Amino acid sequence: MITFLHTLRRRFDNSRHQSLPHFRSHSSLRFRHLSLGWLCCGVAAALGSCSENTPITYALNDRVYFYETEQVLAVTTTVTSMNYSFALKPSSLQQDTVKVNVRVMGRTADHDRHFRAVAVGDSTTAQAPQHYELLEGIIPAGQQDGYLPILLKRTADTQQRSVTLLLQLTDGGDFTTGHPDMLHFRLSWADMLLRPAHWPYYFGQYSTTKYRFAIDVLGVTDWQQATRFNNGSEPGLYTAAQLQLFASQLNDAYREYRKTHAPIYVDPEASDKQEIYYAPNS
Repeated sequence: MITFLHTLRRRFDNSRHQSLPHFRSHSSLRFRHLSLGWLCCGVAAALGSCSENTPITYALNDRVYFYETEQVLAVTTTVTSMNYSFALKPSSLQQDTVKVNVRVMGRTADHDRHFRAVAVGDSTTAQAPQHYELLEGIIPAGQQDGYLPILLKRTADTQQRSVTLLLQLTDGGDFTTGHPDMLHFRLSWADMLLRPAHWPYYFGQYSTTKYRFAIDVLGVTDWQQATRFNNGSEPGLYTAAQLQLFASQLNDAYREYRKTHAPIYVDPEASDKQEIYYAPNS
């Protein structure tokens, strides 16, 4: 600080010498000292106001946006849609609640907070309350992440076709809307097999026939890949090595199946039929 002020003083002296080479009265010297004094006070005040201990507060409204992710190889990516199938559930289950994850831009709070969403009418085929009920979203106390619950209903018409609900976050409750590219999420469901939320890269091209065979052999309906933050030890999470092993087990099981059964095709209606096989790009 002292060195900085001395440098300023030398520069001030030089400029005064250059502009007034033949005039050095007592009043001019006093003016110079007063000016330098005010300059030093200003610098000191400015430096003092930038103390590293000065708190920085978040001044914007707290905002919320959809934050669903999936793991593909070693990369975590965001997803904007999800499929749900009642065909994988007991026949006695007539409704189920799906939770779509969201994240907050802003602060945490010491109490539960709420947010809202609406259905985008011209992009939604599901009818409320016949097919679903849209509930209020929640951010639990002390958390940066929360969820939007949607009550899905098992109806007779969804045994023949899937229905779709396009969600849009809106201002309301304790939040305004966040990232403009992450305010929509598409949810589809039916009482028949739909592509799961996590279809492994190592299984190759998705098809309903491959999915059904994988369920029958492995007894698993979804294959979420573990991230670098976990090792796959949690239920429902699988490492890349485990997923590759599953693919090998499925191919071995299909070879045994073919010894006594007719072929299973990726697309039974295709003119160029191909038997199912589990491998990348297959």
